[in-house]
Amino acid sequence: MHRVTFKIPRAGIIGLDAIDDEHEEVVECLDFVRLHIEEGSASNLRKTREACQLLLAHFKSEERLMQSHSYPHLAHHVVHHDQTLGAIYRILGNCEHIQAVGIEDLRELFRVLIDDIFSADIAFSSYLARTGVIR
Repeated sequence: MHRVTFKIPRAGIIGLDAIDDEHEEVVECLDFVRLHIEEGSASNLRKTREACQLLLAHFKSEERLMQSHSYPHLAHHVVHHDQTLGAIYRILGNCEHIQAVGIEDLRELFRVLIDDIFSADIAFSSYLARTGVIR
């Protein structure tokens, strides 16, 4: 298996350490699964569960942060998170059902994460830059 580590592209860096660190933590979990997926071990399913729990906690902390900065699109972002969680739970449910993590499940989790960063979080980053919170 190819051993290149997945990283969030520079264009996906939000500019707030709290958010960027949480994104990186989720990516590290998913990358662990990617590197070990052929083994089919229980640790892959456990690590996938961990990544999903990290995403859930991240969404909550991100929403609190958005609220603290009076982000005007918070309600829309919350809806986006709810839809994203639906996809995550569907993927995780599939993995739980077969007691394994497939490469397609993993790809879908990466897509969900990247979609969240680029379709929703970058808009928050732009807002913070316009308001002078980040440069």
